[in-house]
Amino acid sequence: MTGDKNSDYEKAGFDGTLVPGFKPVLLIIDPARAYIDPECPLYAGVEDVAQNIVHLKGVASALGIPVIVTRVLHDDKALNGGVFVRKVPSLKWLRPESPFSAYIEGLSPTGNDIEVVKQYASAFSGTTLAATLTAMGADTVVLAGFSTSGCIRASATDAMQLGFIPLVVREAVGDRLAEVHEANLFDIQAKIGEVVSSETVVELLTKTQQWPSP
Repeated sequence: MTGDKNSDYEKAGFDGTLVPGFKPVLLIIDPARAYIDPECPLYAGVEDVAQNIVHLKGVASALGIPVIVTRVLHDDKALNGGVFVRKVPSLKWLRPESPFSAYIEGLSPTGNDIEVVKQYASAFSGTTLAATLTAMGADTVVLAGFSTSGCIRASATDAMQLGFIPLVVREAVGDRLAEVHEANLFDIQAKIGEVVSSETVVELLTKTQQWPSP
């Protein structure tokens, strides 16, 4: 590599851009209490991020933008988590009997929100999410939630691979370590989707409000 990372990536051809469509949905990934409760080993100190997501959810709901919320849920023996559970034992904190698996206040599905239960990192893996988005005619997936290096990146990658434009909201995603968070945002921007500000997303949602048929 020569020069700074931005110029190097641009020279290598990692400087493409994706233009958001006119039918966005807000996809909130795994807003579990585990990430904001200091009593949980999964605590990530992302309380500010959680509040940003609450605000974004409120904006989307007020504008009539579809909101989809995911949660990780395994059976009692976690057999349906397969290799993922074996690789990441901390997923036990998100099992149904754990109080830390509950939704963060203000981020549980309400009203017309759609809940997607998943067992793996990507919100698309083994779920009906892709079919649901296709049926409603969505073209853009706005991603918020946890964590940037895990389920956010995996879901953004699958969204792109399935033909949806992924927009990752910088202020509305979080991770345990700042350097891991920033490295993944950098790589998502370079290879997967667009990393955008909350302000940009609110402008997009405002322009496209009420796009689904009432």
